[in-house]
Amino acid sequence: MNYRLLPILLFSMLLAQTTLSNDQLDLLRDQLSQGSEIADTNILIEETSDLTSEDFEEVTIEAEEDVIPLNNDLYFGYKYFENEINFFDNTPTSADYRLGAGDEIILSLWGEVNSREKITINKEGLIYFENLGFINVSNMTIAQAEKVLKDRLQNIYSTLKEDIATTDLMIEVSNLKSINVYLSGEVQSPGVHLVHPFSDIFSALIQSGGPTLNGSLREIQLIRNGEIISSTDLYTFFSSGLGNFSSQKLLNGDVINVPPVGIRVLAEGELNNLGYYELLADETINSLINYAGGLTSNSSNTVIINEIIPMGKRTSDDAARTGKVISLSNASKISLNNGSTINILPISNNTVSVTVFGRVSFPGEYPLYKNLFSSSKEQQLEALSLKELLGIVGGFEDPVFRKTISDKIVVLRQDENQFYGKEFVIDYADSDNFKLNINDKVFVYENSNYDNSFTYTIEGEVNSPGTYPLKEGTTLQDAINLAGGVSPMGSINSVSVSKDFASFDSEGNTVTETALVGNINLSFEIADKNIITILPKTNVVRVDGNVYSPGFIAHSSSAMSMSKAIELAGGYKPNSMKKNAYVIRANGEIERADLFRGRAKRVFPGDAIFVPVDPNPSQFNVAAFTADILSVLTNIAAILVIVDNNSD
Repeated sequence: MNYRLLPILLFSMLLAQTTLSNDQLDLLRDQLSQGSEIADTNILIEETSDLTSEDFEEVTIEAEEDVIPLNNDLYFGYKYFENEINFFDNTPTSADYRLGAGDEIILSLWGEVNSREKITINKEGLIYFENLGFINVSNMTIAQAEKVLKDRLQNIYSTLKEDIATTDLMIEVSNLKSINVYLSGEVQSPGVHLVHPFSDIFSALIQSGGPTLNGSLREIQLIRNGEIISSTDLYTFFSSGLGNFSSQKLLNGDVINVPPVGIRVLAEGELNNLGYYELLADETINSLINYAGGLTSNSSNTVIINEIIPMGKRTSDDAARTGKVISLSNASKISLNNGSTINILPISNNTVSVTVFGRVSFPGEYPLYKNLFSSSKEQQLEALSLKELLGIVGGFEDPVFRKTISDKIVVLRQDENQFYGKEFVIDYADSDNFKLNINDKVFVYENSNYDNSFTYTIEGEVNSPGTYPLKEGTTLQDAINLAGGVSPMGSINSVSVSKDFASFDSEGNTVTETALVGNINLSFEIADKNIITILPKTNVVRVDGNVYSPGFIAHSSSAMSMSKAIELAGGYKPNSMKKNAYVIRANGEIERADLFRGRAKRVFPGDAIFVPVDPNPSQFNVAAFTADILSVLTNIAAILVIVDNNSD
């Protein structure tokens, strides 16, 4: 691909969002038509925007690689263990909860007898009542403990008896005991941990810091009394919210063992969640896609697999890595080895659009195809005709706006031999018969003869300043005469002409700038939107730079020379670059000193003279020295002529 053309293609998208003038449309057509023969793509960009071709090269040529950094966020499931949690003090006590040592209960009596008392179960599982002694509630549910206490407290409170029950009894748990759970294997903090008595495997792991990145999330073992009583797979919970771990409550002395990861693979490409995933031995690529949140809308049917051959199956360590390309249709049949990487490729970014520039309501990029429905309701695609596209972009059906559009539509089309080498000029009346192709560029020109008055403005010291209609062949002198001539306060030597021109900034907004037109005279032919300025009279000339007395000097002579003005400003200081001195005229033009260093160059009121200083005065300037010698010889010759004439 020719990367020199990429700035034009990218920039055409920006231009399409802006209504362009006919001149700008012509410029864009020329650049597209030249294709690989373009000498400088900056010509187009400088005319239309502040962007440069270098800006586009950074975007198009130096494409970033899809490199996935290795960080904890990319290891699926481990973020669930990062947040600390508090004990569930507000969680209602379940009906099957077993009381034990360390639990604090509240015993409430109400009715005939009213009392409320906090009691802590001692390490033997007993609570004490005066006049009754110790009562064992260890390993009882709340309902069981309530029945036992009613039976025992009837000896003190007879109103608790069922036949005359006028007092009720209730037990509630105010503070729960902790239980000791042991963590082993690949965990952040192995050893014994105090956890909430309602904990399951997942909540216990969170309370203790969770597994390390090397720890499995698929086969977490619960060991009780030396036997593995369950194996928990947390991926089911992470991916769907379902899981059986909450039904298995922990008991004091349980062991949670987190074995190392068995198979871990890296998922890249067109998946919703890229990263590292753990797979079980019987799981396939389809399982991985499900854990990664499924495919994106840009996914193709092609999968690239790079894998490491297990040590027991490889013939040599030199051939330990292999790769293959498969179809997604076979993903359910293929298992992956530990260390494998899969990359699901995107669909190709093929273009299916055309671009419209110029005098339309909505310039921009549009799809090429339209839908056709057959009798069987099957969708068929057909390319738009030029007239159908113009009807979409707007303007051609508006009776007023339509008058501002030229009937000639230009279409540029790519071919195999030259970039946008084909050009078609189609009359709007025939546009229905012209079928568009992918990547066509459509240029709609403005009818410059309708509602387009050409004007110029004259301002400053003229008798009738204002805006005037422009006629072909109008000169600067004609414009001044039409404005009543220069006023008594104006100077015919202080005339400037400027012109407004439009460009585009990096966001496609129109920016209007004004620039002076150089090298003008009274026969200069005025153009559309020119601004003529007649400056007021002045009787001074300004001298700046490397002179002894910079500033304004009076212009007392009608034939003052540049050298005379410098002399009146104190003359040249040492190290002056006399040949490089220049005059800035009142109309903005710049003139350098002549061979005689300004002796023959006239200056007028309002002019400014600048004398630069030599930045390297120690260097001997042969040209300047020769010029000085010639100047001295010229002066001597002039003196001799004067003396000779006087002697006669």
